[in-house]
Amino acid sequence: MTSDQYEELCRHFIAEKVGLSADDVKSASIPNAKRPGLPEYKHQIDLYWETGDAIAAYLNIANAKWRGTTRVEQGEVLLLQQVRQKVAAHKAFMITNVGFTTGAVAAAKDDGIALHVVAPNFDVSGLPRGDRAAIQNALRGRAAHATGSLYSHHVEHRGLGFGNEATAVGPMPSAEVRPNPSPYETRVVTAPSQQVPGSITSRSIGGGERRGGVGPGSDNRGGSGIVKR
Repeated sequence: MTSDQYEELCRHFIAEKVGLSADDVKSASIPNAKRPGLPEYKHQIDLYWETGDAIAAYLNIANAKWRGTTRVEQGEVLLLQQVRQKVAAHKAFMITNVGFTTGAVAAAKDDGIALHVVAPNFDVSGLPRGDRAAIQNALRGRAAHATGSLYSHHVEHRGLGFGNEATAVGPMPSAEVRPNPSPYETRVVTAPSQQVPGSITSRSIGGGERRGGVGPGSDNRGGSGIVKR
């Protein structure tokens, strides 16, 4: 399978899971926010889509990596987190067909990045090459006549950062017995000289996704977010 074919399979996967048309799962090259005196560059986003509710829209990005046998490594997850921050996306996903190293999983849990393993369930030799529209049309045709899913899917990490991967959510416990969902502990900051002695700080879930005014419910995308009409 080529990287283009795999990216289109992941587009099909996302569209099915989120309930969108494959045409609503886009690809883009997003310019980085311009800064005086610095060269311009762009971020290649394999897949992006918007979800939302009555009061807010949320930007999601995904990196699709087709591999032979090499698992996705820690540095690749850290790079995705940097891109997520640069384009002010609310959520980032890493998708591959082979899995992730221990370091990659650790980095993803620290930054709230979702990890998914998606692999084709069919003979890919008949798929078109090079023409993305033709590839997607071929996938639609196969899906229409298939008796099962075109792919196998395993959730390595959903990216919530709560320390468990439960897929079903039951009734919330009463307030008296409700557990603290955050795995982070408050810590006394002593290193900065200007810090008030004994002051307490806490780390937010998802690696600080709200810093700079970016987060669910915020309309600030750092000047380089995706605007979809």
